Amino acid sequence: MTAPTTPTASQLPAIISTLSEWQTDDWKGFLHPGDLGWHSMVGAEKLAADLRCWSVEGSVVAIGMFDGEDLFRMAMDPSTLDDDELARRIAADLDRVLPPGTVTVEARGARALQDRLRAQGWDSDEPWTPLQLDLRNPFRATSHTVQLRVEEAGPDEAEVWTAVHWSAFRGTTPSAEDRQRLIHRWTTMATGPFAHLAHHLIGFDDTDRPVAVTTVWTAGNGRPGLIEPMGVHRDHHGHGYGAAITLAGARALQQHGASAAVVVAENSNAGALATYLAAGFTASEPVADLAGSIS
Repeated sequence: MTAPTTPTASQLPAIISTLSEWQTDDWKGFLHPGDLGWHSMVGAEKLAADLRCWSVEGSVVAIGMFDGEDLFRMAMDPSTLDDDELARRIAADLDRVLPPGTVTVEARGARALQDRLRAQGWDSDEPWTPLQLDLRNPFRATSHTVQLRVEEAGPDEAEVWTAVHWSAFRGTTPSAEDRQRLIHRWTTMATGPFAHLAHHLIGFDDTDRPVAVTTVWTAGNGRPGLIEPMGVHRDHHGHGYGAAITLAGARALQQHGASAAVVVAENSNAGALATYLAAGFTASEPVADLAGSIS
């Protein structure tokens, strides 16, 4: 096994392909091409600099991404999830890859690596719940799901999409500087190397006000597609718009060959969990990231 390497921006298409192949119906919430796609708001060069890849005999077997300074999110080749020797070597590498201080490693489904880290004194962090909606058969909205007019957004709709997203996650009115910065970052993502995987949706209520948004990411025909993110404008909570835009995203994924729509929600976020369950998603067993200290 080689030491972890940092790819270049020109290698991102190969990483997309590899990571897509690892997405299976037995999805436990690990790193998805859509996670890299959303992170690509920082630009292709910075995204590549935030990645680390482990290889065995020339084939990539593990990919990690820094999501901020103290969170390292990982995925591994499904055939290696119980490989203790590989887990031992990756765990040893993490001491060099991760920055000093308290950090969190998201290695959902990587059983041998989790066991190794726990044996080294890492502790379970906050639990998250993976949720999944099977798209291999027709599905319908429930009788209480509200109707939204849904449009797919491109760069021309960046201001509308980002305004709803900001309200949903910040709950404030952005300054002009914040608004322009977010529009620039969103446009960078929507026109970047992962753009072909994404469908950005805006939901409008019966008075044509934009009330909800989501982005969904495909990983290829017959593989789970990711919802990342989904939000409802703070002035329009409590009307069922979250479930409605989630189902619209699921339909978009189904139309592009996804086997399932998947998402992970913090257990502490009762509203998000309720929204996905109301949309017909099935919850899997909660998973916990691991927190540890690097000296």
